[in-house]
Amino acid sequence: MGGRGLDIPGPSTLLDEETVAFAAELTDRSGKAPVIETALAKRTGRPRPLPVRAVLTALLHLALDDRPLFLTEATRLLFQQLSPRSRRLLGVTGTATTERAFKAACRRVRYCFHQILDTAGPSPLPKNRRLTPDEFKTRAKPLTPSQATAARDQLEGLVNALLHASVSVLTEEERAAFDGSAGLDATPVPLFSRGPSKRTGLSASDPDGGWYVREGDHREREDDNGKPLRKLAWALEATIAATARPPGPPPAHPNLAIGMALARPGEDPGGTGARVLASVAARGHKTGWPGYDRAYTQALPDRFHLPARALGYRPVMDYRIDQLGIQANSGGALLAEGSWHCPALPEPLITATADLRANDIDRDTYAGRIAARAPYQLKHKDGPDADGYQRLACPALGGRPGLMCPLREASLSPRDGRAKVLQPPEDPPKICRQTAITIAPGVGARYRQDLPYASPAWQARYATLRNTIEGLNGFVKDPAHEALAQPARRRVRGIAAQSIFTALLLMAANIRKIRAWRALAARDKARITWRARRRRASRVPPSFRTADPYRIFNGKDGIT
Repeated sequence: MGGRGLDIPGPSTLLDEETVAFAAELTDRSGKAPVIETALAKRTGRPRPLPVRAVLTALLHLALDDRPLFLTEATRLLFQQLSPRSRRLLGVTGTATTERAFKAACRRVRYCFHQILDTAGPSPLPKNRRLTPDEFKTRAKPLTPSQATAARDQLEGLVNALLHASVSVLTEEERAAFDGSAGLDATPVPLFSRGPSKRTGLSASDPDGGWYVREGDHREREDDNGKPLRKLAWALEATIAATARPPGPPPAHPNLAIGMALARPGEDPGGTGARVLASVAARGHKTGWPGYDRAYTQALPDRFHLPARALGYRPVMDYRIDQLGIQANSGGALLAEGSWHCPALPEPLITATADLRANDIDRDTYAGRIAARAPYQLKHKDGPDADGYQRLACPALGGRPGLMCPLREASLSPRDGRAKVLQPPEDPPKICRQTAITIAPGVGARYRQDLPYASPAWQARYATLRNTIEGLNGFVKDPAHEALAQPARRRVRGIAAQSIFTALLLMAANIRKIRAWRALAARDKARITWRARRRRASRVPPSFRTADPYRIFNGKDGIT
């Protein structure tokens, strides 16, 4: 991660020259304005009078000021509210003091913004009109899958560069505290558009979106019984990765959004999540424990789980009711809820989670069964290597085996109360005949995780990661600030415009978090400093400090 830390202007000075310079510095740190200018450069014609840098900076200003991301407001900021010095800094010429001049300035801002969208717009669909199917098909632009993928990658590169610029405000010390733990989640970004109409057959005015529901993978409109799901919204889906602290110790850094991508609800959530994590890793962030919900657990391993592990991430996940118990088998070893176990793992331990969810056992019994799995868990011997293969050994082997097994005679002594295999396999598999087995990366890839499922370490880590990302989602949707859930505050249609707006709002949320974090850290430092001051000299009389206590409390030495 590059970039020096920055001081953040106070929230009451958002329109002064210091804040203009701060927002312009963030735009510069993204490195994207010159790239867009190069893509828009033409050898002929009149030069464009408004720089890309100025428009992006103005929109970032609006986000930092908790104002709607309207192009008219960006125009008013650039041509009416900024000081002459700030306009010179942004390369903005002239002012708009009359209505006619303001409309002309609006056209310049709107033209420049839509030029930015054209450089990275992955959508060929017509917008701003509710069209019949024939009209919609006629107006849609031809776009090959390879062109759409290239445009999508370019758009995600732009928004993540903007987001990274806000993270670069952190100092080296603040960044170093991040250990790679991250929360990953998808949240709806409602659109300023009605969805398509079944009655009239008209399309949505923003056809890049889709129906969002909270259940399933966020795209089904009916449940398993065919009953319509009522929690619907016409929206895009923002997949966001946020930094998270380890469970237990006090926070050592603010939890910030560090990666994002927008897509239709439920459209390849695994692939989108993998691209977000890859972007985070490519920009120099550490890879560690990513926590995510069951929507990612059910993703295709080739689209999400295997790419995430190849980047160095160690997933922490939950399972649906139909994913519990035995999930895979390799060389006789059983993958039980994410961890590899001895083939003699008792049935009550295999079905512990299913029994709890069916209310057949209580929490204390469940905790005991989860703890009882530990002696049966295979030992790590080697790997994973560069290709993802790892070697695991029988738990009844080694100098101090944790499990007693009749198939491993050396493990039977001493008899010290360790767990014992009572019914070993009649036909011992590889794991019982060899010292170790090799597990291929694709075996059980959808369910494998490094922390034993439902163990205290898993519960603490998973709760921290999930609470972090859910907290960030609520933070950026605060109606008093970024208001991501209010589509009327960002009305330009299309996935490209909404991706840029979402990135700018997440930037503003990050800056707000960093400002609050630094204020809290400063107060804590001041409190520690105050506590460490030397105490004043005691005002107790000298005779009280030197006299014998017995004599004092018996009224002697003149003290009563």
